[in-house]
Amino acid sequence: MATPPRVLFVSKPIAEPFHDGTKCFVRDVAQNLGQVHPVVMGVRGGTPLPGVETAPVYSDSGSYSPALEENVRAAAYLALSARAGLWHFVFAPNPRSSQVGRALRTLRRARVVQTIASPPRDFSGVGRLLFGDVIVAQSRATAHSIEVNAPGRRVEVIHPPVGPIASRPLQARRALRERLALAGDAVVLVYPGDIELSAGAENVAALVERLAREIPQVVVVFAYRAKTERAHQVARALERRLPAKHTRFTHTLPDVLALVEEARAVLFPVDDLWGKVDIPIVLLESMRLGVPVLALDHGPLAELEGAVRVPAGPEPWVRATLELLKEPGRAARVIEAQRAAVAQHHDARAVARRYEALYLELVKPGG
Repeated sequence: MATPPRVLFVSKPIAEPFHDGTKCFVRDVAQNLGQVHPVVMGVRGGTPLPGVETAPVYSDSGSYSPALEENVRAAAYLALSARAGLWHFVFAPNPRSSQVGRALRTLRRARVVQTIASPPRDFSGVGRLLFGDVIVAQSRATAHSIEVNAPGRRVEVIHPPVGPIASRPLQARRALRERLALAGDAVVLVYPGDIELSAGAENVAALVERLAREIPQVVVVFAYRAKTERAHQVARALERRLPAKHTRFTHTLPDVLALVEEARAVLFPVDDLWGKVDIPIVLLESMRLGVPVLALDHGPLAELEGAVRVPAGPEPWVRATLELLKEPGRAARVIEAQRAAVAQHHDARAVARRYEALYLELVKPGG
């Protein structure tokens, strides 16, 4: 029986906690491959993924952006130790990492699939960031921008994956409600996004008082991640402006999905996805859990089938949110459409099969 080809995922450390879209992507694809042998870059002494070979490259699981010394370890591993004929790079491209990746693939004569983990803000010089035999965009919007600014590249569109998700224990959800002082009759809405890198938080803030006039029990929870030092300053400024009865602010929750399951809807009017997966994983997880998602009808988010896609501006957002909250039949139809769309376009097994077809094409003679 022929030995299956080895595919090395070049990425951040694949280890707990899985609160990053790139790490979730690698985990979900690697664990659902059947015809190739996946290898992921993990942490020395860490717990390996079940059924997946883990190379102990990094010293710790790190932050959202690995430190320079961790990047040096990764480069040294690729240059000296990696044993795979095909590399799958999964990261947000930048000039330095792309230059190193291009040099290492030439040195080791590896074939390369390059997934754009999050799109650059400016596509005008994107050609310098691309070095894969196949470039994979996670949305048609990103693929179009690449094709316009770097013609001649082979670009495939494969939407991001999401695996099975278990409902959170009722005890954990109740503890979270208590921690956030959410009354039993509170109508919870969640914004699970960055608070300082886009207009998303401000767009949600513009809805709070309008929604509260219609539904006095409404509470909007800003569940943000502090990606820069400004995050907490922005949160405090919003907290001072908005009515305390109808808002809560929390950051770096150990399990944001426990909060999502307590919500009647997820609000995501985000206009700038820089630093994020084209379709953020938390939205796909919310959809799979049966929580209605409202997303801005712009850019990659406009491709989020099943969700409620809303144009920019407070009025359409207030109207769409109230429809979900006041019409149970509307919410039920959205939940059904979301689950069907996730199963068709984002299920980890189906996404892994599409990547596996690319791997097998590239490793065959003449591929």
